[in-house]
Amino acid sequence: MRITGGMLRGRKIKTRRNSSTRPLLSRLRKSLFDIIGDEIREASFLDLYAGSGAVGIEALSRGAKRVVFVEKKILSVKIIEENLTSCRLFSQSKIWRKDVLTFLSFLLKREKFDFIFIAPPYYREMQDKTLDIVEAVNIEKTEIIVQHSPNENVNFTRKNMKIIKQRKYGDTILTFLRRADESH
Repeated sequence: MRITGGMLRGRKIKTRRNSSTRPLLSRLRKSLFDIIGDEIREASFLDLYAGSGAVGIEALSRGAKRVVFVEKKILSVKIIEENLTSCRLFSQSKIWRKDVLTFLSFLLKREKFDFIFIAPPYYREMQDKTLDIVEAVNIEKTEIIVQHSPNENVNFTRKNMKIIKQRKYGDTILTFLRRADESH
C-alpha cells in the first residue's frame, strides 16, 4: 500500500489484512483527504481501530500536526510502529494499544481532536457504540468520519450530531458528522 498525497506521496507502508482488518484502499484514502482538503493542515487527528495506521499516516503526510492511533491488536500496533519509524513520524504521533470502547471516553476527556476517524471491523455494530461514546463527551469543533458498509444499519439519527456529508465508494460509505449546533 502507498501513501496517496503530501510529503510522503508514493511511499510504501506495511499493512496487515485478515478477516478483522480491512485497510482503506488508496483511492478511498485519497478521496477522504480530498474531501477534508486543507483543513488537515496543523490539525489533530484521532485514528480509531487504526489497523496498519494508513489513514493516520496519510493525515501526517498531508500536514496534520499530530495523530493519535488507538488499536488493540498487538500485530497491528507493531505494524503502525514500523510504519511510523520508516516514515520518521514518531514525534508527531502517539499509539495507544487499547480497546477503543473501553478507552475512548478517557481519551476524549483529556485530549481534543479536530478529526476523529472511526473505522471498526464491519458487521460488529461497533460504529454505533463508538458514536455513543463520542456523543456523550462534549466534543466541539470536531469532524467525525465513520467508515461503514452500506449493508450495516448505523444509527446516524443522534441528539447532538448531524450528518454534514456522505460519500459512497462501492462497498464502503464515508459519513461525516459534526455537533448539531455547529455549521461546517
